[in-house]
Amino acid sequence: MSRVASRALVLERARVVKSSGRRDRAGGRPRALDAADADDFEIVSKLATVTLRTRSAAPGGLSWRSNEDGGLESVVTSTSSDSAASARARVNVYAGRWAVEPSTPKTSRNEDRSAVMLKEYAGEDAAVFAETEVRAYERLLADDEVEIVVDKYGRGPGMLPKRALPIARLVGYFSSASVDGGEGRSLWTAQEWHGVRRLGEYPRAEQGEKSSGLAFWPPVQRVRDQPSKARARYVRRAVEQCLKGVWYAHQRGVAHGAIDGSAFLCSTFLDSKADELEVRLINFGCSSLCTPTSVVTDLKALASTLTELIFSALSSRGASESTTAEALRRVFIDIHELDFARIRAYCEEEPDWSDVCDFLAENGGEYWELLRELWRAEELMDGYGVTTSAGDLADRAEYLRTLLNDY
Repeated sequence: MSRVASRALVLERARVVKSSGRRDRAGGRPRALDAADADDFEIVSKLATVTLRTRSAAPGGLSWRSNEDGGLESVVTSTSSDSAASARARVNVYAGRWAVEPSTPKTSRNEDRSAVMLKEYAGEDAAVFAETEVRAYERLLADDEVEIVVDKYGRGPGMLPKRALPIARLVGYFSSASVDGGEGRSLWTAQEWHGVRRLGEYPRAEQGEKSSGLAFWPPVQRVRDQPSKARARYVRRAVEQCLKGVWYAHQRGVAHGAIDGSAFLCSTFLDSKADELEVRLINFGCSSLCTPTSVVTDLKALASTLTELIFSALSSRGASESTTAEALRRVFIDIHELDFARIRAYCEEEPDWSDVCDFLAENGGEYWELLRELWRAEELMDGYGVTTSAGDLADRAEYLRTLLNDY
């Protein structure tokens, strides 16, 4: 294992409440980035290298600004004056580990408290993405605190688990030399470890061994139907949690800006564990402040992502060229111009999409309506902004999941 020696700014804060079990909020405006002592992270393995191309102004000089005690306070960047600058930003992704495991309790049984995902933003071209992600997390985690509840004698439950969030928390950022020996220093972020299962990979994922009981009773018809029911159960939960992740960001004024199947991490791909599924939104390096336009951009990107998920996961042929986001975008927009009566009729004529249409038609076509509102979000804007929201749709998706799973 190699060690990233760094001066880290760790996003773990504790608030001691010394009262009769009350959870009083500390005075003053909460901050997402409180300075802390340096921490070392150990790199376990390299996962991937992502290359991002941007035509926006390329970042120029960059440094981490230090506060009075030498801790890291913030990122300082400047941009070139060439508005036509085109650059490739390289981001190396690593599986890592805390040198000393944090003491805060787990938020869920799926969480590995000692593991982290490290992202190295190599060079100046990538620095703007690092800064954008950190600034987004200042908003996303502004009210995220560790609570310690004790009475005046120090008795009580002690440190409470943090809330389980629909995003992956940022736990630190720092500056360090490049691991691969490149010149200069890189900016790094560390986030909670939630595995590497990306939502877009779910439709092709293996479901494990088949049960030997399938060769016997119950009847063949029930055996054939059960896998599709389990898969629909998984998709319902995934749809709901994706909507909740986007709504969590929008509530805090952050538009993601790059939503697709790789922007969501799944705790499991197994349909048999659908009820335990946790989906978290990641990768805020392209985010911006929420405006009506940026919210619509997110909702339409989410429409494409969820449409691909539903069609790829439930098609009788599985994921194929006809169920990619781009192919479905042509069907929905280019061919049928978001006329959902025509789209629905077209899909119902496709024999491979029989289970897809059955899913979308459940409870009077509620999932068709949910997709329609996402795809046509731009048309739902008025003088005050967008009249639909990921929050409203998440509430409806949660109601549908509960209703249909219990049916």
